[in-house]
Amino acid sequence: MSIEPHPRDPLITVRFLRLWAFGFFTFFTLFQLLPTMPFRIIELGGSTAQAGLFLAIYTYATAFSAPVTGAVADHFGRRRMLIIASLAFVVFSAIYGVVSHLPLLLGVAVFHGIFWSMIISSSGAILTEIVPESRRTEGFAYWGMASTAAVAVAPLAGLTIYKFGWKALAAELTATSAIMFILSLFVKAGRGRSTRPFPGLSQIVDWRVAVCALSLFVLAFSYGGITSYVAMLSIERNVHPPSLFFSVFALAILVSRFYTGRLGDRIGPARLFYPSVALVPPSLLLLAFASGRTTVVLAAILFGIGFGGAYPAFATFVLGLTQEERRGATFGAIIWAFDTGIGSGSLVMGWLIQHGGFRNAFLVAAAISVLSIPVFRMTAPLMLRPK
Repeated sequence: MSIEPHPRDPLITVRFLRLWAFGFFTFFTLFQLLPTMPFRIIELGGSTAQAGLFLAIYTYATAFSAPVTGAVADHFGRRRMLIIASLAFVVFSAIYGVVSHLPLLLGVAVFHGIFWSMIISSSGAILTEIVPESRRTEGFAYWGMASTAAVAVAPLAGLTIYKFGWKALAAELTATSAIMFILSLFVKAGRGRSTRPFPGLSQIVDWRVAVCALSLFVLAFSYGGITSYVAMLSIERNVHPPSLFFSVFALAILVSRFYTGRLGDRIGPARLFYPSVALVPPSLLLLAFASGRTTVVLAAILFGIGFGGAYPAFATFVLGLTQEERRGATFGAIIWAFDTGIGSGSLVMGWLIQHGGFRNAFLVAAAISVLSIPVFRMTAPLMLRPK
């Protein structure tokens, strides 16, 4: 049952816009790094299979730390966590410019991923304080446009700057991370430090959310492969620019979320989740057999509309069934499943591409993404049980 929006429920406020701007620069920084890192790894002597290692390690570190960092944010202050993690991004961006030993580079990815989980869980929980409950799906959709707008331009910017050398890219990432840190100082959160005792390990993870989020895991598997390898696929199949998929994908999300956000609040997030997820497998099939720009563009449109509706719908669904004081932990559980899927997709698809080519890898991703709907149907009833 959905909550009808009320005309007095403001959505686009100053607090919302500050968080939106912070989110844009956060993803603008990260999505310059991720598509260029596979080229950097090959430059350092790594193989095609190893090119996806960075994203896999990064997202695994994010995934398995997120339940803890989400709970820590709930207890010690979400805004405080956001500021600390943003400052760490400046440091890590500078470190990437001087590290030239591949094992050390992958080691840095572990710690970088942990601080990324702090940012995602804290900012997501802060958003729930800002957005009216009656417009939550719409609010998540609009907030997600910050990351989407960043993804539309960041890969092209990163790949362009990378032509001038890795150190030039690292210097630019350090500068954008500094802007991100400054913006974090202006983000306002209602909840400060909690007076309750810090929860025990058994209370940190909401296993209902974690199990239900497995439907996101199988969806994120394909996202991991796309993030690491779609630029390489484009180059192999003479699709230029290599960042074309990212730009169209982001534009599709931006346009579709003006409609899917409001639709989700009217019909309910679960009803929005199903048709959104159904668009992902055909988009991956198109990538598997893509032979030119038209096919890649169509795949990006379908993938963008699907992801553009699925994530805010899922987040709204689980947030409506969890307690406000545990929203950081809720996001931690969501991130655990989502980023584990991204890391697994990057790692497994790298191996599949090296041994069987892009077509077989994306066919496997399409088959796995089909599981999202049946997994959600089996696990969603768990959310109705008391924790």
